[in-house]
Amino acid sequence: MLVNVLVCWRTVGRTDFMDILNEYGFIPVVPFRHFGVGIFTAPFLHSSWTQLVANMTFLFMFGKGVEERIGRSRYLAAYFLCCFAGEAAQWFFHPSSTLALIGASRAVTGLGIMYFFYYPWGKMKWILSFFGVPLLEFPSRTAYVMVLWGGVQASLAFFPWTKLAASLKILSKFGGSLFTINPTAGIAWSAHLGALLMGGLLFFLMPAKKKGK
Repeated sequence: MLVNVLVCWRTVGRTDFMDILNEYGFIPVVPFRHFGVGIFTAPFLHSSWTQLVANMTFLFMFGKGVEERIGRSRYLAAYFLCCFAGEAAQWFFHPSSTLALIGASRAVTGLGIMYFFYYPWGKMKWILSFFGVPLLEFPSRTAYVMVLWGGVQASLAFFPWTKLAASLKILSKFGGSLFTINPTAGIAWSAHLGALLMGGLLFFLMPAKKKGK
């Protein structure tokens, strides 16, 4: 999460942001160029702070539980394997695409399905806080949060964020960094499908640790 936030802080809003995406994002039409550093860096790039906050919120909710069940080293492997599976699926379904695939959403999708299998009806909480002080708690369940995750991804894909960003620029110079206005692969459903399948496979390949170990 810290790496994602740091990369977003150093890249979003820069005048050469598209150059960064072309260099460090995953572009299916030139995949072999990205079978190096790009496959590792693309999942940490985000096109806006809104996209980052949405992804990091659910990464914390799903990732923490998965890490507790399988351990840190296997969790890190699962994170990247879900990303790689998403990139492979994007390349398979859209081999001619010139748009950069970026963002942690495919990792969150894969880890989310793992979390769902580990805790199919587990109790979760939404906590509203002010500078770390909890104010309100809303109980929930894993299945409901997974549905909400899908809804958030759909809104990021279909809501006209570019129009909202243009209107916000009148009020704030940060409008362009809050909302996605750069041409990217967006919410790549094919990549999410690949990550989802990988997460399901990893659930069986990475059984939960026994308590006390």
